[in-house]
Amino acid sequence: MATPPKISKDLSTLAVIRRLIRDYVSRQWGLLVLAVFCMLLTSAMGGAIPWLVNSVTKQIFMRHMGEWLLPLSLAAFGIMALRAASLFFGKMTIDSLGERAVARAQGDMFGSLIQRDLADLNAVHSGQFVSNFIYDATLMRDALTQGVAAIALELVQLFVYVGYVLLSDWQLGLASLLALPGVAWAMERLGGSMRRAATRGMQETGDLSVVLSEAMDGRRVIKAYGLEAHSVSRVEARLAARLNTLLKAVRLRAAAAPMTDIFAGLVIAIVLFFAGYQNLHGQLTLNTFFAFLTALLLAQQPVRNLSQLWPTASAGIAAASRMFAAIDARPRIVSPPGAKKLKVAAPTNGTKGGAVSFRDVSFSYQGDATLDHVTLEIPAGRKVALVGPSGAGKTTIFNLLLRFYDLNGGSIAIDGQDIHEVTLESLRAAIGVVSQEAILFDESVAANIALGRPGASQKQIEQAARDAAAHDFILELRSGYDTSVGEGGLKLSGGQRQRIAIARAMLRNAPILLLDEATSALDTTSERQVQEALSRLMQGRTTIVIAHRLSTVQDADQIYVLDRGRITESGNHEALIARGGLYAQLYRHNLTEPEPV
Repeated sequence: MATPPKISKDLSTLAVIRRLIRDYVSRQWGLLVLAVFCMLLTSAMGGAIPWLVNSVTKQIFMRHMGEWLLPLSLAAFGIMALRAASLFFGKMTIDSLGERAVARAQGDMFGSLIQRDLADLNAVHSGQFVSNFIYDATLMRDALTQGVAAIALELVQLFVYVGYVLLSDWQLGLASLLALPGVAWAMERLGGSMRRAATRGMQETGDLSVVLSEAMDGRRVIKAYGLEAHSVSRVEARLAARLNTLLKAVRLRAAAAPMTDIFAGLVIAIVLFFAGYQNLHGQLTLNTFFAFLTALLLAQQPVRNLSQLWPTASAGIAAASRMFAAIDARPRIVSPPGAKKLKVAAPTNGTKGGAVSFRDVSFSYQGDATLDHVTLEIPAGRKVALVGPSGAGKTTIFNLLLRFYDLNGGSIAIDGQDIHEVTLESLRAAIGVVSQEAILFDESVAANIALGRPGASQKQIEQAARDAAAHDFILELRSGYDTSVGEGGLKLSGGQRQRIAIARAMLRNAPILLLDEATSALDTTSERQVQEALSRLMQGRTTIVIAHRLSTVQDADQIYVLDRGRITESGNHEALIARGGLYAQLYRHNLTEPEPV
């Protein structure tokens, strides 16, 4: 199972809060000030309620002053109406702030993710990334919005009510504060457990996302092999593990308010005892007691809300830590300081550029040698083929040329320029790739072709499609170039997807072309159409081909045969057949393989 991003030990709770404020909340000071103002107004109106109870009790019930009835009634309505309005706008503003902050954090997270090295991206399942991106962000948003509300509303209201209580009767007020240390202790214990449960819940959610995404990606295999029951059992196992963790978190959240009520009940009992004692000895008036009791009961609600916030805040802090760990991840493969752009002549006006040189190149993925002192010389504008058994190192050569990985030894140069001394952007801009699996995105046909050159005009897109023998079938689609290709291009046939990928490479017009078994999965008819398009694409370009069907590379200027990371043979087709070595064996084996249909 892939390992999700770990929580950095350097990110303490205070560090996470400071970073949230610095990077995401501070950018929205206008919204924050408006939200705090509304919440302060809500707190002020809440603080006016005990005063209103005191006045009503004193003027109406004790002194029987009828002229105060209408003003106090209107005051009650005004206080509650203003409190409701300020609460609405404050809540709306805080939620807007939280959504904006999380959207920025998700943008930062994806921006960092997509910049990571290919090895890092391959090390973690895409389902884990999706879980971190959505689930963790939701927890962080809840903690952020409720945290701001707690500070600006609940905490201020609590201070207002406690202040009123102390001013009304300091002895009863001190007695009422007995619960706060106990509540704080209980919330600290719950918070630590909640953070651990939340972290585990995030990991379980990521594992569930992995199983779900694998089931969707492998749906053809599941249907073909009748693996529905197996898939259901895998998902149910992950659901059960996640459910156990979430139920623990539910118990912790549910315990927060009752635990607060226990301490609050103790305080109320103490207050009632002392208030009754004072009243019996003529030390406490009825209106003062009613106002005091109202403020005390009102103060219980902020305490309850703050206690329930603590588990949510703990989960949000854990989620934010994971998100920041993902945001802070930096690629190791980057452009060196002071790197210059790679200069390669474009294949136009008869000029040729893009000579590729591998000199004594060694590389390993996991310690085992994948390439062992490989030397290749590929002249500009020539077609070179890489053949050999699976695992021989053919795809690794492509990966190293694109700098998806860095070498363990040796050097790679294009037109005499070491690829490790030029910018990554210029290196990859000089290389076009057509792979065995044509990668299309769930966008329109035109948008998929335009990825080869962002900003290309419709005329340029259509010309690239014509060169790739794709224009005619595109026009036959329901919406032509505006037709959505579906997830992974599944609305198109394999040959159609491949020709759109070739059109994309045509539009890119790169001087170096990498073909990774571009026709191995196609039937004979589709292969013929794609081969014709590839022939036009290869004209004037340095072309390196990984071939499964050796019949497609018989016209190559040079063929390199790889076996266990070494070049064992090289030459053209006729010379290698005459030699009778590994290439000849592979070729004879190819002749006996049935053609795809």
